[in-house]
Amino acid sequence: AVVSTQSTGVQGSSAKEAYEKANKLLQAIQRYMFANKLHINMTKCCYIHFRPKSVGSGPTPVTPDPAEKHQLFINDFPIKQTSHTKFLGVVMDESLSWEPHITSVRHKLNHASATLYRIRDNLPNHLHKDLYHTLFESHLTYCISVWGGAPITKTSTLWLAQKHCVRVLFGDKEAFLEKFRTAVRCRPYDNQILGEEFYKREHTKPLFRKHHIMSFHNLYAYHTFMETFKILKFRSPISVHSTFNTSKRKETTLITPFPSASYVYRASSLWNTIAQKLNITDYCFNTSSV
Repeated sequence: AVVSTQSTGVQGSSAKEAYEKANKLLQAIQRYMFANKLHINMTKCCYIHFRPKSVGSGPTPVTPDPAEKHQLFINDFPIKQTSHTKFLGVVMDESLSWEPHITSVRHKLNHASATLYRIRDNLPNHLHKDLYHTLFESHLTYCISVWGGAPITKTSTLWLAQKHCVRVLFGDKEAFLEKFRTAVRCRPYDNQILGEEFYKREHTKPLFRKHHIMSFHNLYAYHTFMETFKILKFRSPISVHSTFNTSKRKETTLITPFPSASYVYRASSLWNTIAQKLNITDYCFNTSSV
């Protein structure tokens, strides 16, 4: 039998300690696989060494190691080290910057927009919104609570791709085509010079409101808030629930940890902001009001 996609992780105060723990864990995994007559495809095995952005930054600095080569093995077979890899549809990189995943999502969104552009005229208008949610937003919201908190400078391309898709499906097509129906020389003299008004794109804010579509930033806030609510209410997964620190004065308030780009910090900040506006008193409120 062949084992499906699996992952495991270890941590240590130094690279040497982390690699020693990892090799011991891999030896135990190899013994378990051999005892249960299971097989590991070594050609598909890889590992990532997650490093802090700067040594000594944050509340728990990592002890630097001398420049020495470390390696992981399974049954004396070396495992390939990589800077990024895809796991369950999410591209993870060694610095957790999410740039490779954002690039991958942008390519999917551009392909979806091109597909919608080709088929939009062959389908009734009342199906355009369903197509948007099916072919476009499904890619945009997949695990967005994990990587959506990346800096705006990195996610701005996704926001532009979403606005382009909204213009394609719900924009004023006739007004756009009217600009190119008449040759420049046939227009009045004052209109022959193509100024700023000609190249100005249609505003998307009215389109978002009219069709009740959430922007990229609102999608991130919504999905992060709802996942945090489920974690706090059902205490599952317990490993993530244990990372949240609930206030003793008010159980629906989370104490934000040290400011960082981590999920716990961003989720706690969003939860405190939105929960206060919704006047949440316990974890049994109606989620349909969100």
